[in-house]
Amino acid sequence: MRIETVCTGDELLTGLTSDTNSAFFQTQLLERVGQQVCRSVVVGDVRADIEEALQIAASRSDAVLVSGGLGPTSDDVTAECAARVGRVPLVESRAARQHLVQRFAERGLTLSENNLRQALVPQGAEVVLNEVGSAPMFIQRLGEALMFYVPGVPREYRHLVAKYVVPRIAELAQAKGERAFRELLLLKTVGLPESHLDARMQPLISAHPRVTFGYRTHLPENHLKLMAEGASADEAKAALQAVATDARAALREHLFAEGAQTMAGVVAERLMARGHTLSVAESCTGGLLSTRLTDEAGASAWFVAGAVTYAESAKQRWAGVTAQALAEHGAVSEVVARQMAQGVRAACGTTWGLSVTGFAGPSGGTEAAPVGTVFVGVSGPGVELVERHRWQFERDRVRSLAAHAAMDLLRRSLP
Repeated sequence: MRIETVCTGDELLTGLTSDTNSAFFQTQLLERVGQQVCRSVVVGDVRADIEEALQIAASRSDAVLVSGGLGPTSDDVTAECAARVGRVPLVESRAARQHLVQRFAERGLTLSENNLRQALVPQGAEVVLNEVGSAPMFIQRLGEALMFYVPGVPREYRHLVAKYVVPRIAELAQAKGERAFRELLLLKTVGLPESHLDARMQPLISAHPRVTFGYRTHLPENHLKLMAEGASADEAKAALQAVATDARAALREHLFAEGAQTMAGVVAERLMARGHTLSVAESCTGGLLSTRLTDEAGASAWFVAGAVTYAESAKQRWAGVTAQALAEHGAVSEVVARQMAQGVRAACGTTWGLSVTGFAGPSGGTEAAPVGTVFVGVSGPGVELVERHRWQFERDRVRSLAAHAAMDLLRRSLP
């Protein structure tokens, strides 16, 4: 079964907006139907380009998901293009109009002529009302292809795709006798270059012929995607369990998370499970490390305090760093990172203390610690560790990598 997507919108081509929708659809499609998208096309708000994309996708697909361009403004032309490609007029959907009238009345808003444009759909299209937005979804048959048109607003897109699009595609696959059984697992590693990750997996490829191995870099992490196929759901699950066992053994300490887990989430789970608490002293990351950690729901159970000790005086006052250490070694040094972790832990009375100090750039740095040098430290029960890193990236990326490295050091230090 061939499934494609067409994403419309100038903002997707100019870099103003990232396409986060397609990944959601692809995951839903794989997990619930066992199917994959064969091709994804992005076009701007140009009628000729949209019409061409729709015609080409329809000519070679069983199902096409089209997103974007269903809003009330003049650059929202997807419905118009769908009508032109289908050689039918645009007509007003009474149900869609009533939905708009009711939605605006409930919110105390004036319904303008622009908004009523969202009730226009190609003649003969099936209309599905949008419970979480204004523009309806509509379904159009173009040749042999079933075309699903949904708004590009992520909240609306995900609701409509999960509730209506994926189930219809599942019905279509079943009718065609092409229901596939696939199981997917994402393994996340750190401290292992992509080429080394691939090398570790090579012996497993021949041992697991029903599994497809894929790789993705998400700096500083490298991810391994395992997709197992089988003649039944149980067979696919068994194949995935077998390869997952072997992959975990091969990756060992480099494997830190699976699926949707994040580094911060893993740290949070381990602290919670042990009943431990954490305090943080950070310099170059400017609070980013504390933000990443407290983004986790329930952080108040284990995160006690975070101090942004940018100035040397703050390092002394809040993180217990000595004037002698600063004078002899400098603020960006192993000694200061160690004292920061120890000091904030003592000041807050927590099980663990975590620290970051470095030169994120673009200025600063010394001969001993050039720009991009970062020290991360951890202090805990029987543990006093500091690691040095050097990254030759722009400021924001250095800060992000530093926060990740600090969390990873704590992860590896937790018993």
